[in-house]
Amino acid sequence: MIRLFRPGFLFGLVLAAAAAGAQEVGEPACPKEPVRFVVLGDSLADGLWGAIFRSYARCKSVETLRLTEVSDGLAKTSAEGWLARYATAATDLDTRQSDVVIVQMGANDITTIREGRVRESFASDTWNTLYEGRVAQLTRGLSEQAAQVFWFGLPIVGKSRLEDPYRTISTLQKTAVAKSGGTFVDIHQLTTFGTGEYAQNGTHGGRLQQLRASDKVHFTKAGYDFVAAEILDDLARITQNMDRRAALQDVQLQ
Repeated sequence: MIRLFRPGFLFGLVLAAAAAGAQEVGEPACPKEPVRFVVLGDSLADGLWGAIFRSYARCKSVETLRLTEVSDGLAKTSAEGWLARYATAATDLDTRQSDVVIVQMGANDITTIREGRVRESFASDTWNTLYEGRVAQLTRGLSEQAAQVFWFGLPIVGKSRLEDPYRTISTLQKTAVAKSGGTFVDIHQLTTFGTGEYAQNGTHGGRLQQLRASDKVHFTKAGYDFVAAEILDDLARITQNMDRRAALQDVQLQ
């Protein structure tokens, strides 16, 4: 018996075969060259680390380094202290070529800063100057040792007493990071999930999900994935450039 192949059926087989070898939609490509994503900061940063780790978990060429400390920030720990933590995570790789640093901190910085024997009150003119200086020093120090530094601002929160202080901190960070060689990622509007105000739920992965934790400050797993997605295209571009530079270095000039 002669079996007739329907063109549509054949086309479906081709699509299925192609899909079997393709990465899932939204899943970043694995870089060819070794890359290290270093996530530095507080408990919000810890959630970001998890999201970046999940995005690249299948990539043997990627290390996602966790340099986070719950309840810490720049009021408690100086820029030198954070840079020392980064230095202890030294690698045989050239970090200037292989490291991308992602920073998020500030949620614990609504407090005094000690300057010598004096404690400066939060949001005073002197406090603002000291804090901006610490952000700038940390950004510069990281930029000197890494290929790129991304600094996430603070999200909108569902606690009114925290909202204005968080906006103050993010504004100081944005100014200092821009002057110091880093890229500031403002997520205040992003984390309204299109509502223009605080919301617990938002659309991610094509469906409505709970994106904020019950404390109205942190995020759920899906929420951290939502926030981290803001820089995944940038990370892909950076790793592609790293691969391109490495390929060019391997070409022997005639």
